[in-house]
Amino acid sequence: MPRIALISDIHGNIDALEAVLADIERQEVDEIVCLGDIVGYGGAPAECLKLIRDRCPTTVMGNHDEYLAKGLENFVLSKRIEAPLRYAIKSITTKEMEWLRSLPYTAGVHEFTVTHASLAIAPEAFNYLNTDMVAAHHFQQQSAAVCFVGHTHRPEMVTDIKGRIGWGLIWEGNTLLDRSKKCAVNVGSVGQPRDENPNAAYGIYDSGMGLFKLRRVAYDIEAAIRRIKEAGIPEENALRLLKGE
Repeated sequence: MPRIALISDIHGNIDALEAVLADIERQEVDEIVCLGDIVGYGGAPAECLKLIRDRCPTTVMGNHDEYLAKGLENFVLSKRIEAPLRYAIKSITTKEMEWLRSLPYTAGVHEFTVTHASLAIAPEAFNYLNTDMVAAHHFQQQSAAVCFVGHTHRPEMVTDIKGRIGWGLIWEGNTLLDRSKKCAVNVGSVGQPRDENPNAAYGIYDSGMGLFKLRRVAYDIEAAIRRIKEAGIPEENALRLLKGE
């Protein structure tokens, strides 16, 4: 059975993405799946888009990807969100924009499901999977035993045991998934972790064993900060990389 690398929330951070892809090369995985938010916040959106298109046969739409794909004029966004997307518009080609617009909100990969935020109400609503209520709605829509998500930028597992919702943070290393009950696994963020650990996060799923491994990868954060500043993107987007928040 295949071993799948799962990456999410790259957010224009090419330095983190390249470090993660180099680590993935050493892990003997069969394919890489991207859970969305390729762009936003960071200073190298076009470079990240190119790598994801080249390396990820399955990619789903993130909310920042949607802002860009549907047009910024259709959303009310804060400066720290809008500024990097306006920068992205200048560097992304027409073909890359067409590819971004074509991305699905969910995908089935082997026997599991992937989406960016949650399946609650509808995947295109991008509801954060962070409360019992949202989790209950999510699991009503989750038909597979396992679903992988991103969006919160925090590695975490949510389970549904006969309608009872359980929560648990995921630490670096192996977690055996009990596929007799439904679970949703947040793989963390490549480009902007928010769990007070600045190292890039991603996961590897061994679908035969039902084993999920969270990996953390150090990268050149100072280089990522310089890119953000040189692009004229709000400095808070750069400073939070140092703190993992």
